Amino acid sequence: MHEELVSQLDDAAEAFVGPLRLNDGFDQLALDELCRQIDQFGHQWRTSEVIPKSVALLLSDLYPAISACADLYAGEERQRMIDAAVRVGERVTYALDPTGEPEM
Repeated sequence: MHEELVSQLDDAAEAFVGPLRLNDGFDQLALDELCRQIDQFGHQWRTSEVIPKSVALLLSDLYPAISACADLYAGEERQRMIDAAVRVGERVTYALDPTGEPEM
């Protein structure tokens, strides 16, 4: 089960961030799926004392990766990416903090 959750989270992150890095634009459905996977991870691991190192690395890279991609775009598209980075960052925080409240 653990490997499947990690794989799904990794796939969702790549499906959203990959196209941003290639300057292929913003995919709202991919962002929604990434947030869903982060929430699922949080549901399974929130009270755990440890998480897999691969997941820690992936989660710690999401906000800066999305923020950096925003510099490739202008105007409204850029702002959408900044907002997405904040949304993802908040979900990661909630997924790891048992006392946190989700930002939908």
